Amino acid sequence: MKGAKRPRAHKQPSVRGATRPLAHKKSRLFRATPCGKQLVVRCFFGFAWFVGLALAGAGCGMGSKDARGSRPPPLVLVNAPIVRDVPVEVSSPVELRPKEQADLWSKQMGYLSAVLVERGDVVKKGQLLALVRQSDLPDQLGVAKGQLRQAQAALEQARINRGRLGSLAPTGVVSAHELQQSNTALAQAEAVEAAAQAQLQAIAVRLGEMRIESPIDGVVLQRRYDAGVLVGPQQGALLVLGRVDVLRAFVAVREQEAAQVAVGQKVILSVDALPKEEFVGTVVRLSPAFDSLSRTLDAEVHLQNQTGRLRPGMYGRARIQVGLHKQALVVPESAVQISGVQRFLFVEKDGKVQRRSVTLGVDGGTFLEIAKGLQPEEAVVVAGIDSLADGMSVRKKNGTLF
Repeated sequence: MKGAKRPRAHKQPSVRGATRPLAHKKSRLFRATPCGKQLVVRCFFGFAWFVGLALAGAGCGMGSKDARGSRPPPLVLVNAPIVRDVPVEVSSPVELRPKEQADLWSKQMGYLSAVLVERGDVVKKGQLLALVRQSDLPDQLGVAKGQLRQAQAALEQARINRGRLGSLAPTGVVSAHELQQSNTALAQAEAVEAAAQAQLQAIAVRLGEMRIESPIDGVVLQRRYDAGVLVGPQQGALLVLGRVDVLRAFVAVREQEAAQVAVGQKVILSVDALPKEEFVGTVVRLSPAFDSLSRTLDAEVHLQNQTGRLRPGMYGRARIQVGLHKQALVVPESAVQISGVQRFLFVEKDGKVQRRSVTLGVDGGTFLEIAKGLQPEEAVVVAGIDSLADGMSVRKKNGTLF
């Protein structure tokens, strides 16, 4: 009936200390709901995944430990030392220079009228190369010529007077004092004439210095100014000339090797610009003293360059052969290790390596001569020595690095 109240359910009275039945608790904990089932399944599979991961990690750790225990010996490259003649050389970096070089300056201040050569032109000794114009020199030359003519006229008159008085002196018409004055006047006239002559010559020399001429046979290496520039002693060289048919280089010889170098020895030169070519020169002179800073002795080397393949300013390396070690033992430079003052290498025998101290001879850059401590029939480790120790087992492979 509409508006009637629903009857309230009868509630059982509760007794203090009474416990609910176990079946009732179970029914509440595992209540058959979708959320409860999902929670149980997730917990079970999460626990199983954690246990499996722990077992897998333990298995991997045991596997890696077994793998480390069974690691194979290192692989090295071995080869017997090469027996060959090794030249003993004195080498040094060098820079090529012209045999003769001249920097041409203008001694007089003036304007550059003309430059008659270009860079690279071949010139001869005495050839006119440039002209410098000084505005007041022609006027000075005219004044000097006029002063010289006046001095010459005065000298001629002094000579006539001296001759006339000298002829009258014996007759007593002319006194001794007048005769002495005529001698003095003649000497003064001669001095004035000489001074005028010298002044004229000095101006002529200055005019000649306005002409820049070549002092040597060669080529123009540099041209630094064009016509119209004010030049003089403070402006630097106008032109640089050099003789390039013969070039020279200076080899710095160490004090320990100076006694082995002599005039006339052959020199092998290689330059960076032409790496596949070698050029032959000759030691022409030795410096009489050592450089106080570098403690080296300069050996001057001349190289013929008629073909023009070499150019001044090229950088290279010169080698002077001073001896020959016949039938020497040679190994690659990578086969030798350096520890302080010791040099050593590794020798392989029956699958094991032995660290061997050796004495080095000639350093050839890519190879080293072994003077003591190695026999020709022994197998030397030439690659893979960084991780080796004395007595270590190795796997070898025959090969060479030359």
